[in-house]
Amino acid sequence: MNVYSGNGSLPPTFSSGATSNNFGVGLVGTSKDNLIEKNKIGGNLNGVLIMASTQGGNIIRRNIIAGNPPVQVSNAFGASVGADIQDLATPGANTLEDNQCLTYMGSVVPAPCPRISKPDNNEDRQRDIAALGRNRLAFPLINAVFHPSGRSLSKAAGSEQSGQTSDSNSVTVTGKVVDAACFMLHASAATAASHKDCGAACLARGAPLAIATDDGVLYFPADGNQRLKSMLNARVRASGTFVEKHDPMELKMPVGDKNQMVVRLEGGYKQITIETLARIPTEKR
Repeated sequence: MNVYSGNGSLPPTFSSGATSNNFGVGLVGTSKDNLIEKNKIGGNLNGVLIMASTQGGNIIRRNIIAGNPPVQVSNAFGASVGADIQDLATPGANTLEDNQCLTYMGSVVPAPCPRISKPDNNEDRQRDIAALGRNRLAFPLINAVFHPSGRSLSKAAGSEQSGQTSDSNSVTVTGKVVDAACFMLHASAATAASHKDCGAACLARGAPLAIATDDGVLYFPADGNQRLKSMLNARVRASGTFVEKHDPMELKMPVGDKNQMVVRLEGGYKQITIETLARIPTEKR
C-alpha cells in the first residue's frame, strides 16, 4: 500500500487554476493504461489529477482519497480550488471504481464521489480493507486543523442569516443540518444534495452534526445528534440558549470500514441547547 500526502507547494501567490500541478497522484501528458490501486491519498490540492491530454485506459480503483484539498487550503482559497478527484479527461476514457472519496470535479455522471463506504462481500476486497485498517493504527488518514472563518455558503444552502436576540445567551438560528467534519473540509460538498447518502453513512457511524448558518457559523447541539439526526441535510430554524466554548474539539469522520479523518476545531465554537426546532418547508425557503 502506498501513501501520497501533502505533495507540492502552496506559496502565498498560489493559483487556483484547474491545471495546478499540486496533486497526490497525477496522470499528465499522454499517460495511458496505468493502474492506480490501494493507495491512501490525502492532504493535497487534488488527490488524483487526470489531465485532458491523457490517452485513456487508466484505472483508478480501491483507493482512499480524502482531505484534498486540506482544510487549511479550502479555508484560505475557497472550497472549489481542488478535489479528491479532479478529472479533466473525456468521460469514459478512464475507469474510476470502488474508491472511497468525498469530492469530485469532472464530467462523469453519476459522479464517483462522494462515496464513503459500500457493503461488499467480496473476500479479496475485505482483505484489502483489513490491510488498510491495520495501517491506520499508528497513522490516521487525515489529521487537519480548522480555524473558523465566517465563510459564506451558497444560496443553495440557505438564504436567511442567523439572528440573535437582545439576550446575549439566547439565539435563533436558521441554517442547514450538516455533517460537521465534512463541512469543515469541503463546505460546498457537505451542503450539496449529492452528499445525502455520504452524510447518512457518516451519521450512522457517529459523525457529529451541526447547524451551519449562511455565513458559515456552526452551532453544535448540546444533546449531540439526538434532535438533529432526523433532519440531516434539511433546512431548519432552532431557538435556544448558546455558550461559547473555548477549548479545541476533535471531530472524527469515518472513511471506509477501518479508516477515519480527524478534524481539530480550534479557536472556539458555539454550542446551542435547543429549545424549539422546526424544519423549514420547501415552499417557505
